[in-house]
Amino acid sequence: MRLKRGIVTAALAAGLLALGSTPAHAIPPPPPGGDLLTVISYWAGDTLVGQRWFGCNQTGQWGTQDGQAKVSWVAC
Repeated sequence: MRLKRGIVTAALAAGLLALGSTPAHAIPPPPPGGDLLTVISYWAGDTLVGQRWFGCNQTGQWGTQDGQAKVSWVAC
């Protein structure tokens, strides 16, 4: 019984360490400076499939919001 408990404890500890070491995929902060247009581009491989934007008194979107999202900022 002790051996099973030790194996389970070791497996849980290893799992928690592996989960804690994965990188976070947070949206990076915008660059410092004036008013910026935030653009979120959606990619399927090397193909741009959609965008959303907001800021600079604008908002809009086109295409699909599926795929890998990349955030960029453009000065107004």
